[in-house]
Amino acid sequence: MLKVNFLSEFHLFRKFVGINGALVATMTQADEIKKYAKVMFNYYGKDYDLVHSHGCFPITFHLMKKAIKLKKPIIISAHQTHYDTDNAFLFSKQISALFKLYITRYYKFGDVVICPTQHSRNIVRRELRVDKPIKIISNGVDTERFKASLEKRKQFRREYNLNNTTVMCVGMPIERKGFYDFIEFSREITEHSFLWVGKRAFPLIQPDFMVNTSNLFMPGYVKDITAAYSGGDIFCFPSYYEGEGIAILEAMSCGLPVVIRDLPTYMGRFFNGENCLKARNNKEFVEKIYYLINNPEERKRIALNGFNTANKLDIKETAKAIYETYNELI
Repeated sequence: MLKVNFLSEFHLFRKFVGINGALVATMTQADEIKKYAKVMFNYYGKDYDLVHSHGCFPITFHLMKKAIKLKKPIIISAHQTHYDTDNAFLFSKQISALFKLYITRYYKFGDVVICPTQHSRNIVRRELRVDKPIKIISNGVDTERFKASLEKRKQFRREYNLNNTTVMCVGMPIERKGFYDFIEFSREITEHSFLWVGKRAFPLIQPDFMVNTSNLFMPGYVKDITAAYSGGDIFCFPSYYEGEGIAILEAMSCGLPVVIRDLPTYMGRFFNGENCLKARNNKEFVEKIYYLINNPEERKRIALNGFNTANKLDIKETAKAIYETYNELI
């Protein structure tokens, strides 16, 4: 059986930095690829066939240099670009410029780079100037795990006293994710509930915040994330940059209609008025949210189309495509 060395600092330090999209993608793919190959995490030995890096920091950098000396093939999933550090914490603009230089060198270690969307590929190819082969493969969503549950919905809504239409989001509460915009939405739509699930990953360098709104609930980290999705009615994702937007696929898989920012990343996959609604500014976000609240049939139609989109991007299809890439390299 093929032996694959998965590299990820997020996996190594997950108890300290919490859950993020890169870690979710790494773990979901690892679980599914185990059906085809033996998966090891951050393995320092020599007994493996190839490297699949999901990280981009010093530990994975060191292990990839070691793999090069051992003449092991290297695949890199491009979960991060320099845009991930924009508006994420203090001094992020300065750090972003340095990170761009670092990650450009990092991605050039790969024999193949995997990008989740065409827009992500364009950034890696044109801005980071990586000239290695690039494949577009979605990070995938585990549609068997992310299923709406009426029982979980009742329990979650009872726990957080959610008695009316609930607009929710999942992610780290930072500016890049649109957290402060989400607060403004809750202040504009006071007759309904807003729920933000997720905690800060780096409390020492991320600025603190105050939430002064009576209808915004922030439970922080929720162990059973499908219960949170089941408890919501509308998924609002105002993020300013995403490599793919895994949380959107999770919400769609759970049957939620989604409102997202109109970003180049989503082109060719998420279509305004079909499987989602897109907004360009806060005013449009409020209008689109009200539209879904006041039009239950439209809410159902968009949610069903989103559900079908998530099923086409199921993790099983992602794992097959990645495994084919492994065999091509071997």
